[in-house]
Amino acid sequence: MVNNLTVDIGNTKIKAGVFFDDILQEIFVFEKNEIHALKNIVKKNAITHSILSCVGNEIIELEKLLSDETHFVKLNHQTRLPFTNKYKTPETLGMDRVAAIAGALHFFSNTNCLVIDEGTCITYDFISSDAEYFGGAISPGLQMRLNAMHHFTEKLPQLFFSEINEFVGNTTESSMLSGAFYGMLSEINETISRYVQRYGAIQVITCGGDSILFDKHIKRNIFAAPYLVLYGLNKILSFNVK
Repeated sequence: MVNNLTVDIGNTKIKAGVFFDDILQEIFVFEKNEIHALKNIVKKNAITHSILSCVGNEIIELEKLLSDETHFVKLNHQTRLPFTNKYKTPETLGMDRVAAIAGALHFFSNTNCLVIDEGTCITYDFISSDAEYFGGAISPGLQMRLNAMHHFTEKLPQLFFSEINEFVGNTTESSMLSGAFYGMLSEINETISRYVQRYGAIQVITCGGDSILFDKHIKRNIFAAPYLVLYGLNKILSFNVK
């Protein structure tokens, strides 16, 4: 049996998934200072192979642990991928985006897919039914929009998002929340429409921490995959150790 560990180091958290023969068994979420917990996961689950994706600063201690204890792959722009990467600057492409696209292939092969990752930033990534990745778009995420309104103005307050039910804000705070939320929702729906106009039938896949807020408001049918990046990392790992 092949026991894989996939590790995704994001902007704020570390997410890890344990796969037995390509079936996701357990998911773990850590703070960045809790690397020691992964050592127990490796031993407890007899991990044989591992892969690491990092969007921020590298964590040397974690890399050493995985390379010492497992067959280790560090995801970077030179890693072999299960799709054709047509991005013009692959060395600048975020590895979380790469993993999400691979995750789309895990769930939907031979299908045009648009992956929408709603996290610190919101990213849109398109892969064709021929497994060709073309790129997409990046824009500010929900909390980043609220932070920007406070930072770049004299009087608008610092807000942290809370769900709203009314489109028309009747206070400065509720107006900011409405603008951030419904502005982002309109962007998502319009972006989907543009991809449909260009490519025809597509499968929309959503992931990321804020996706739960938007999924029920998106106008088209979607496939919600909160751990899409972990599935993608596992697909890339399996592709590299065949």
